[in-house]
Amino acid sequence: MSPLSQNEQLHADSLSEIENCPLLESECRSTHLNRPLTTILPEEYDEAWEGVRFNEGVLSCRLRFHELGAKWETLGSLSKVKGEFYLIDFHDALLSSDPGTERGSTDFHREFLSQLRPIDRTPRSGAGIQTYIRMQAGVDDLELWYSDIADIGKSPYPPGFIKLDIGYCEYLETLLLTKGAYGWQYLFSDISLGRGDFSDSANNLENMLRVFPELFPDRDYSSLRPRLEARL
Repeated sequence: MSPLSQNEQLHADSLSEIENCPLLESECRSTHLNRPLTTILPEEYDEAWEGVRFNEGVLSCRLRFHELGAKWETLGSLSKVKGEFYLIDFHDALLSSDPGTERGSTDFHREFLSQLRPIDRTPRSGAGIQTYIRMQAGVDDLELWYSDIADIGKSPYPPGFIKLDIGYCEYLETLLLTKGAYGWQYLFSDISLGRGDFSDSANNLENMLRVFPELFPDRDYSSLRPRLEARL
């Protein structure tokens, strides 16, 4: 196996933090490395992606793990926090199916859905939560979109999808902090968590910011607090 890159080592260490934390019950998984991202031409996977390119930032921070992820929850008297993530290698992401163009009610909806490929998901819980990268030609920073409950998103996009205001590298960086706590992606979206149907996500994130500084004292959560407060 080729040596881990600096970012790959950070994520392997983060997975070990979850697995070795005595106050978390967890199922963790890490598999072999795939071929480097530099060999990928998106149009080899779909001719509609001619002109789609991963920029140098993505090339520098990408992870080559075939799969890396965990499902976990706090134990004992700690405030209840749950989470899950399973990062998908770009090769496998591009081979995955889109969310289903039949869900689109307009030509724009169907085109948009055909551009989405999963990079993170929640397979063990069956929650159906996924984060997608949008494959668009001529775009310097490929967009990330999050899908959770049906009642999110704004026109002209189909319901059930909301754009994140972070790119792929920042997504991975923030995952080192949140460990995939359910709903963390909402901290980087234009949404209010004050609605009743977001109470579970809001409570999970509030508890995360209460508990995680104790569980992972070497990590700094100060950047996430104002984001949550702005959405409550």
